[in-house]
Amino acid sequence: MENRLLSIVLALTALVAVLALAAVSLFRPGQTVTAQTSVANMPQIVVIGTGEVKVEPDMASVLIGVETTAPTTQQALAQNSSQAQAIIDQIRQLGIEARDIQTTGINIYPVYDEKGREITGYTVNNTVQVTIRNLAQAGNLIDSVVQVGANRIYGISFGVSDPERVLSQAREAAIANARARAEQMARASGTSLGRVLFITENLGASPIPISMMAEARAAVGNAAPPIQPGQQTYSASVQVTFELR
Repeated sequence: MENRLLSIVLALTALVAVLALAAVSLFRPGQTVTAQTSVANMPQIVVIGTGEVKVEPDMASVLIGVETTAPTTQQALAQNSSQAQAIIDQIRQLGIEARDIQTTGINIYPVYDEKGREITGYTVNNTVQVTIRNLAQAGNLIDSVVQVGANRIYGISFGVSDPERVLSQAREAAIANARARAEQMARASGTSLGRVLFITENLGASPIPISMMAEARAAVGNAAPPIQPGQQTYSASVQVTFELR
């Protein structure tokens, strides 16, 4: 009886060892998963889809500067600071919030005579970047700051306050375009599309800002420049891999 029990225990122990070895072999690191192997071996089609969305900008950014020249650095800086403060005060009076007004540069450099040997004075340049969230006041803002001392307009660019929303629409259009292309090629080859296997977004360039650079001079009366924001194009590109059936 004892020998019989011992034989049963030994048999069960051997069975447990075999099952443990089988489990280790099934989950051994580096082994290829069956699902991945089937995906790699199945017929596939890879297409590039593009999408574009055109929108009207709802905000603008303009660089406004004041440049002054005087015999000494102290005089040039004092004059420049006075005009720059007047410009900032005028911008605030137009309803622009403090978060949308940022000093981007203050430069002081010497001015030389015609021979380039002796210093005849110093020039101070102060530049402020202003974000305009109401495009209707862009022209009046430029005219107003010129009236109080701004003599440089370095550039203006347009954008949208929520670019991710627009880019999401472009991505949806890109995926729809990819599916349409894949369906066309599948029909031509006598197959049909299955499930989507992979999607990769191809990152592209942002919309190119429209800019200008000019010297501004105070004018008599209302000289607000016309501002035309036009449209901006946001695009997306995706690479999609479909299963073929």
